[in-house]
Amino acid sequence: MRSIKKSFAQPTENTVIHTCLVVLKSSLFAVIVTLFCFILFALVMKLANLQESIIPPVNQAIRIISIVLGGIIAARSSKSRGWLMGALTGLLYIGWAFIISGIFGGGYMLDTVLLSDILLGIVVGAIGGVIGINIE
Repeated sequence: MRSIKKSFAQPTENTVIHTCLVVLKSSLFAVIVTLFCFILFALVMKLANLQESIIPPVNQAIRIISIVLGGIIAARSSKSRGWLMGALTGLLYIGWAFIISGIFGGGYMLDTVLLSDILLGIVVGAIGGVIGINIE
């Protein structure tokens, strides 16, 4: 009789599990980068006494940079279909941001801003994935 050995090795690159893990890790990395940058920006705002009108564009820039970095990491980890991995990372990032803002912001709102954020996450993530797959 044959003995069956179970292997707990890392999933290969072509499996759905590997793709999900790559997207999950890269989106969480992007969220951590965002939170770090938001804290750093809050300190700069406090120390430099900047106007509040600068907050929305800086927040948007921080989010875009974080999604691009997450897309780059996803594409580098997958080594193929960088645009898709980046787009999925951007989409999941927006999901995480939606959950976090709902918890700390007091509620969830489904509106056109959320739809534009989803589109932003997908497009910017795909761009980050294309960049990541072409970096050597």
